[in-house]
Amino acid sequence: MLEWKPRRLLGGGIGTGAMLGILLLDGLLLQILSNSPISIASFVLGLLIALSLPLLAILGFLLYGLFSLRYLMGRDSLEISWARRQEIIPLAAIESIASVADLDDRIKARGLCWPGHCVARGRDDKGGEVRFYSTGRRAQEVMIVTPVVAFVISPSNPTGFLAAVRARRRLGPARDLQQTRIERGLVGLRIWRDWKALGLAASGIVANASLFAYMTLRYPHLPELVPLLSEAGQVKLIGAKEELLELPIIGLTVLLANTALGFALHRWERLVTYLLGSIALLVQILFWSAVISIIR
Repeated sequence: MLEWKPRRLLGGGIGTGAMLGILLLDGLLLQILSNSPISIASFVLGLLIALSLPLLAILGFLLYGLFSLRYLMGRDSLEISWARRQEIIPLAAIESIASVADLDDRIKARGLCWPGHCVARGRDDKGGEVRFYSTGRRAQEVMIVTPVVAFVISPSNPTGFLAAVRARRRLGPARDLQQTRIERGLVGLRIWRDWKALGLAASGIVANASLFAYMTLRYPHLPELVPLLSEAGQVKLIGAKEELLELPIIGLTVLLANTALGFALHRWERLVTYLLGSIALLVQILFWSAVISIIR
């Protein structure tokens, strides 16, 4: 099996630089946050740091995909391998193959890419789907058109790649293959297509974040001692206002634990995932109720 690789230096450098920039910014925000009093401003700083974590995870995954990207040519098929994803293209299914430099007018959209790395979807002038697994260098990009979808790739030696594909196709197919995509690992989990599970997780996140926001907004104006427990109009327990912050922190802990466990179990039992997500959301609602009853 012949293996072709793209040039990765530009895309890898930009992606790594972006991650380092975000980490440096997070460090600066953490330093400011550690020296700031609890207020809505500190909540915003914490929220920015929290939002950077999934961004770092996405960038890290894209970099992993870039450094694992390769094009494998067998006797009867061309395989595009990116991260844990494989696109199997039977050579017999290829309708045309040419350099993208000669077909610029056919590509109407590129999707989300950065210089040196492009894994996205676009459309040609006929409205057909185009999938990009390239480093975004137009002179090296090759477009492979099949009846189902077109692919844009960027082998480091496009001339040699085109010659090899054409030579293999002239041999004729030795067996019948189906064009398919194989997803493995986290990307292939069915939970990413389960809107109920994702909706419960998103609702829990919004409820917990808004509770943090409300607490930090009201915190500077609270007395040093607040009633933590009351019954029939009578105060039963008084504590420092810092103790109120334990409620959203506990809520966040429950949310993270239930969400992680739900994601892990979704493959075998969706109802358990829904139950765990519902419990996490209910905890946020109960803590909201408790905070409202204390802070009037």
